[in-house]
Amino acid sequence: MGIPTTTRDRPAFGARMARVVLVGVELFVAIGAVYGGVGLLAGNAIGMTPDWLEGTPFTTWTLPGIFLLLVVAMPMTLAAVLELRRSPLAYPAAVLAGAGLVGWIVAQWLIMQKYFFLQPTMLAAGVAVLLLAWYAHGAGFGG
Repeated sequence: MGIPTTTRDRPAFGARMARVVLVGVELFVAIGAVYGGVGLLAGNAIGMTPDWLEGTPFTTWTLPGIFLLLVVAMPMTLAAVLELRRSPLAYPAAVLAGAGLVGWIVAQWLIMQKYFFLQPTMLAAGVAVLLLAWYAHGAGFGG
């Protein structure tokens, strides 16, 4: 199928493009979360400063690394795989993954009360996953 030539074809084309971008964002976030999670578990190989743990319930980066893998990496990976397989579970998986990422960033701000330049980027990625899933799966203008 090519580029849409009529107005009637545009919504379906838009939904397909939204799915492509959705998978791209999900995989980008998943890869970053795996890198971060494994880096935290590997003796904080990514170099997060220990002062970020002050005032939190954590004394090492081990649990945050595990949580990053469980709350962000796994759901984003699963959502991307389900989208690629065109599973009926792709939409709810994307919504859960996007909401999980937004929640992860909000939790970081509330618990750690620190700012890192990637936080707004990842917050935007979480919102993008939510909006792209909504659009791609018929709730938006596409079908």
